[in-house]
Amino acid sequence: MLEAMPMPAYLCDGNGLVLARNAKAARLWGDALQIGASDHALWTVAGAAPRAARPGDAADDIDIVLQSATGEQLRASVSVSALMEGELPSGVLLKCFQLDRARDEAEDFFENGAVGLRLVAADGTILRANQAELDLLGYRRDEYVGHKLGEFDADGDRLTRLLERIRGGESVDRYPARLVGGDGRVRHVQISSSGRFVDGQLVHSRCFTVDVSEQNRLSRAIRKREQLSGQVLQALPVAIYTTDAEGRLTFFNEAAVDLAGRRPSLGENWAASWKLLGPDGNPLPREQYPMAIAIREARPLHGEMVVAERPDGSRVTLATYPTPLFDDDGSLSGGVNMLLDLTEQKEAEQALQGRNARLEQRVSERIRVAEATSMNLHRSERNFALLVSSVIDYAIYMLDPQGVITNWNAGAERIKGYTAEDVIGTHFSRFYTPEDCAAGMPAAALETARREGRYSAEGWRVRKDGSRFWASVVVDPIHDGGRLIGFAKITRDVTERMQAETALVESEYLARGVIDTALDGFAQLDEGGLIVRWNPRAETLFGWEREQAIGQPLSALVVSEQDRQRFEDSLRLLPAQEAPRAAVRSIEMVSRDGRRMPVEISISTLSLHQGYRTNIFIRDLSEKVLIEAQLRQAQKMEAVGQLTGGLAHDFNNLLQGIIGSLDLIQLRVDAGRTGDVARFVDGALNSASRAAAMTHRLLAFSRRQPLDPRPLQANPLMLSMADLLQRTLGEQITLEFDLAPDLWPTLCDPNQLESAVLNLSINARDAMPGGGRLIIRSRNVNADDVKTRQWHEVSSDRYICIEVVDTGVGMTPEVIDHAFEPFFTTKAVGQGTGLGLSMVYGFARQSNGYCDIRSTPGKGSTVVLYLPYHLDEPGQDAERAARHALEAPGQGEIVLVVEDEEVVRHVVVEVLHQLGYVVLEAADGEAGLAALRSCEDVHLLISDIGLPGMNGRALADASRALRPDLKVLLMTGYASDASASEGFAAGMELITKPFTVEALANRLRRMLGNARGGDFS
Repeated sequence: MLEAMPMPAYLCDGNGLVLARNAKAARLWGDALQIGASDHALWTVAGAAPRAARPGDAADDIDIVLQSATGEQLRASVSVSALMEGELPSGVLLKCFQLDRARDEAEDFFENGAVGLRLVAADGTILRANQAELDLLGYRRDEYVGHKLGEFDADGDRLTRLLERIRGGESVDRYPARLVGGDGRVRHVQISSSGRFVDGQLVHSRCFTVDVSEQNRLSRAIRKREQLSGQVLQALPVAIYTTDAEGRLTFFNEAAVDLAGRRPSLGENWAASWKLLGPDGNPLPREQYPMAIAIREARPLHGEMVVAERPDGSRVTLATYPTPLFDDDGSLSGGVNMLLDLTEQKEAEQALQGRNARLEQRVSERIRVAEATSMNLHRSERNFALLVSSVIDYAIYMLDPQGVITNWNAGAERIKGYTAEDVIGTHFSRFYTPEDCAAGMPAAALETARREGRYSAEGWRVRKDGSRFWASVVVDPIHDGGRLIGFAKITRDVTERMQAETALVESEYLARGVIDTALDGFAQLDEGGLIVRWNPRAETLFGWEREQAIGQPLSALVVSEQDRQRFEDSLRLLPAQEAPRAAVRSIEMVSRDGRRMPVEISISTLSLHQGYRTNIFIRDLSEKVLIEAQLRQAQKMEAVGQLTGGLAHDFNNLLQGIIGSLDLIQLRVDAGRTGDVARFVDGALNSASRAAAMTHRLLAFSRRQPLDPRPLQANPLMLSMADLLQRTLGEQITLEFDLAPDLWPTLCDPNQLESAVLNLSINARDAMPGGGRLIIRSRNVNADDVKTRQWHEVSSDRYICIEVVDTGVGMTPEVIDHAFEPFFTTKAVGQGTGLGLSMVYGFARQSNGYCDIRSTPGKGSTVVLYLPYHLDEPGQDAERAARHALEAPGQGEIVLVVEDEEVVRHVVVEVLHQLGYVVLEAADGEAGLAALRSCEDVHLLISDIGLPGMNGRALADASRALRPDLKVLLMTGYASDASASEGFAAGMELITKPFTVEALANRLRRMLGNARGGDFS
């Protein structure tokens, strides 16, 4: 209970012995208030402590004087209560003390306050004033107290109006007024006043008076200084603006308006005046604007480079120097930013030749103007200090007429390493090298500035740590009324620029050396494609001296018109590409003496400040082409060796079947046992047919075997091969067909298509030693789906596509690259010739189609065969004619056979006899021509092309010269002879060896059947 009371309190018995106390009482009396001690010792005045007569009685608010533990006498009131018997034992008293300091403290506050205070009656009479009020106005108490307040009002009734407001119940804070002092001088004051009311009536007002005369004077001076500062900043040629802490504009000069390209409004967010980009040209988010960083992080930035885009779309390169501003209490109040337009400087730096001096002069002029206005800036110390301290890329300092340093900025400290304390009062020659000092350069610099009005130069200067830097220096004299009072010196560290210029010269020298000693020819072209540089190797390659080549178009040396056009297109289009480098390409060029040479050219562009140049390296490939030709010859010889082994193996097997069968036939005939010779004849014919098929495939691969293309539906042909394919594949491989029902017809040799499908199926079988699936698929495709990197010269708008898909081991990219090469095989020696895919490829190309491979190791392979669409549907007449050719023998027509191979000639003659023809024969061209002259009734000439002396083609031409209507059938086993068949006149045809009796009979019926319609009707 005691601890909960807000004042000192304790319990005692009727004799004053303390029974309990709270913490507040213990702090008040300290050791004087002990449990069990008498409370009589607490009183400092005579008389017994007040008591309650009996439980429930009380004595309240009895004024007494106490002495605290610190010895201080305190006024207090005490309340004594006798507690009820139900609460504590009977006779226990509760004593509570309320300290009374308010009256003394109020009196002390009024009289001794540091601020003027007066009490004014409702009628305006000054009732009371403290000493601070009297001292403020310079009155004695009797000259002020008791007088009307209006007597001291320098503005007449201003204080009377204030009293009326207070009488109306209003409290007034910092009310400006002017009071007349005892010395007659007017004091500027601020009055804060409130009234004391009793029963709604004003008793008096309390007025606190603060002298603000000095504050007003300072405010006027500050406003005047700020006005002057604004004028000075407006006169500066450097763009400057200020903002508050929220980024709203509070000031900008005309230079900033010119730079921004628009006039912003005060209070507008500063970021709205600009669209800023980084040095790399990418837009900056507003939070990354230099001014935003300076305000947000409360730190200055020095020389941050940005690109500003103005409303008209033009851009300027700026160096920004944003600095945060702080109030006297250290809180952020805003920021100031100085902007240097470096657009021209950046352009000059890119050129690096001839423009840097002018840029330095312009920058120096701006700095000189800034220095010339420095005297005005002194009248605005705050803004001047911010401006100068923000320039750290330039050392700006003053010299007296003798060259002694009189001031020093932060840029000078950063560049030279000296603090202001180090250098002010010393001679500026300390920054020169010993050699320059010995040569008198410091004095000469001041003399030149004095005599000519300016000194500017570049040279080495020395920092505090002894290191040297290359400086650009400007010294301007400062005059006051025509009298020299000193010099303004501006120094800029341009070491990096000097090193860059030196590096550029060295780089150009090195590049020239590399190009001039290069093993490849080099030509540099201007935007018109004319030669501007020509290295010694190019002189050697083309025979044109440098002086002769300069100004000439390089494209004139390109041989092919197509290559020349592509070359000129590259020169025109390459600069617009993101990566201006053309792929290396091979073309043929010509030298001065007419020598043609294969070359490899590499084209790239070099961007300049204005325009571009095209660099071209030219490599002579003559030696490389020669070496590659020799390599191909060696590979051909190796291939011949491989072919010899492979063909010998295959043909020996076939010859064994032929010779063995014929031997058995001979034995049976000699023994008179001819009943079973048919099976040996079939065996010999089968082996011979296989040998013929092999030679056909070899010639098809070399594109020398003429095909017999016919309109064909591929789906029925492939379905007819199902039994053959399944027997070839074996039981472990499942054969599936996925054929398009609307497959277009094509034009090709059906036998060769069967051979191609069989070859691909056998290859697929060998790729699936453990079994798998073989799918033969057909579909229609358009030309755009057929074009590939290797085959883009499509000859038809539509193609049929035949795919042979296996689930075998697949092929690597390296194997695919060589799969169509002749004699290339991944099989063991003796298990294949490497001609299967090559022959399929040869058939496809001869049929105006293409063959392609798609494969992934471990996931199988797909071989795709493209054959051109053919409009005509396959006919049935030729097939019926072939089936019935032997059923329609000849009718006594005379046929002349000319063949130098006796065995072949006898076979053909015998076949013709069997077919019912009358036959004349000759062993060479001359004999054949003689036989033709001797018999005018010859209907048909059959001749081998490869005759000794007069060949078969010459014989045919000579025979038709004698008999223009003579039918001619030429025989050949070599397709280089057959290749001329496309130019045969009407009535001349070609048949390739070996051929069957059926094929020969069919051809004769076709040729002589037409003849019968005329001569033999």
